Amino acid sequence: MADFSLQALHDEIENDPMELGYKTGSVWKEDAEIVALINSLEGPGAANIMRKLIQPTEVWTSIPYAEYEQYGAAKREWLDTALELAGGSGIIDANDPVVYANLIAVFPAGSEARANILSKIQRTGSRAEVLWGEGKAVSISEVAHAANL
Repeated sequence: MADFSLQALHDEIENDPMELGYKTGSVWKEDAEIVALINSLEGPGAANIMRKLIQPTEVWTSIPYAEYEQYGAAKREWLDTALELAGGSGIIDANDPVVYANLIAVFPAGSEARANILSKIQRTGSRAEVLWGEGKAVSISEVAHAANL
């Protein structure tokens, strides 16, 4: 994920790599139309993104107790410690590749806990969020400025 810049926005609109229809021929559509396309949570520009802020309780409540009991002592201890440490900061950053990999590695593929956690740490994001991070929404003003580059 790159940092947002007007040049990056200009290039996204000019090249339209997801074919969202920012242009008619070689002419940019109206600014408001472009904003609607790039900020949409539906259509080809939308994709799953990782939520940045996950509460430890969201992870804990995703784990059926029967599954938790089946984990070995070392895995249960690691999970308990990880959630306790995250509780100190109040968040789990699922965008951090190490945190994500470790969190998912604890739960066996196909397990109910893994499916539950994946459903909580992912959400549908707009094309703007895919490119520039969770919560980014492109404004009409930004499109207008990018058009003049």
